[in-house]
Amino acid sequence: MAGKTVIVTGGNSGIGWASCLALAKQNAKVYLTAREPQKGHSAAEAINEHLGTSNVTPLHLDVAQFDNIRSFVKDFSARNEPLHILINNAGIHLPGGLSDSPEKDGQRTPDGFEVTLGTNYFGPMLLTELLLPKLKESAPSRIVNLGSPGEQFSGGVYWDDLKGENKDTSDMQVYGTSKIYLIMATKALNEKLKGTGVEVFAAHPGITDAPLYKKTDKSKPMGANVALSNAIGGQPTERGASPILYAAACEDLAGKGGAFIGGPTGPFLPFSNLDQFKDRPTFTGAYPDTSLCISPG
Repeated sequence: MAGKTVIVTGGNSGIGWASCLALAKQNAKVYLTAREPQKGHSAAEAINEHLGTSNVTPLHLDVAQFDNIRSFVKDFSARNEPLHILINNAGIHLPGGLSDSPEKDGQRTPDGFEVTLGTNYFGPMLLTELLLPKLKESAPSRIVNLGSPGEQFSGGVYWDDLKGENKDTSDMQVYGTSKIYLIMATKALNEKLKGTGVEVFAAHPGITDAPLYKKTDKSKPMGANVALSNAIGGQPTERGASPILYAAACEDLAGKGGAFIGGPTGPFLPFSNLDQFKDRPTFTGAYPDTSLCISPG
């Protein structure tokens, strides 16, 4: 990865942190973003000290706030550096109630989105759109969006309420919807970018003992179930990061953009129907029309 520049959102913990560590270890220049600057600085410092390098630089970014995203892109662009890989890792899962997450159940982002949809999908898509000129300029380059087996709980796409304005709870259905949106957008954006040298992948970590699920609202039955199953049977975050790293860096995937990479799941493999490191269908079984998912700007 020497000579490659990477942005990893939500890199201060969990799969994001493991991804930053692995990429930096392979000599990539990594920009680790976090919405809480102190946590970002601490995470980057820990990696640099562990590796004995200065390959990781922390940057402040809150993907739930459009103004902050625009400021981030402006500041990054002013560095006059290339961008070869963007990993849209930051996200939230069932906030509110008995949760360690600062978000509340049913909360809206400053731009009017239900907080899960705004954080997991609309924010990352705005970030991606604004960084496309830099990614095209640096091609060959890749975008990796974080999928999840949780998309099977989406119940489909809310075509009449894409922003989630009518949702009064940030439940598992909303979380699943944010992930099916990401997978749909991955395929649609990859089609849009053909011929530019930029490829887009979706990847999910499988059943992983990640901090994301420790923060989930355990007052919700599904939240308690997910938190418990990941804690008991989840693989380490380093292993959970492997499909994301594979999608970001494997040379064998060149020309295969649009793929949804399924990750390992440890003891829950029989329940997840995964084929490790292969393009796979969604858990919902079919993709809705992706032609409506991406529009310029």
